[in-house]
Amino acid sequence: MITISDVAADKIKEILNAEGCPDHALRVHASEGSCCGPSFEILIDEKSGDGDTIVEKNGARLFIDASTAKALEGAELSFANDERGDGFVLGFPNGMPEGGSCGCGEETSKPRGGCGTGTGGCGCS
Repeated sequence: MITISDVAADKIKEILNAEGCPDHALRVHASEGSCCGPSFEILIDEKSGDGDTIVEKNGARLFIDASTAKALEGAELSFANDERGDGFVLGFPNGMPEGGSCGCGEETSKPRGGCGTGTGGCGCS
């Protein structure tokens, strides 16, 4: 299952409060990707759907549909603010999801999370 860092949980609550919907959650959704495996999208959602997994940390919630939950197995959602900008980052310490690999030919779990996560593209960070 995906985990949420303390910093990401705080940021989720901050964003939802700023949007005027503190009782909502973020939905993480995987779609067909390219050379890097699945692409992930993060949206604000009011309700969980049938079959959703709900992950909570410090009052912050993620809704994840069944097919996305499989792709996120072992991942961590964190939040980074560095010279490349700020944003949510999906890190895969156990390697990329099935079908995913880095453009530089190695799996990575470096601070920006590797391929297809953070503010980069498919290149390794």
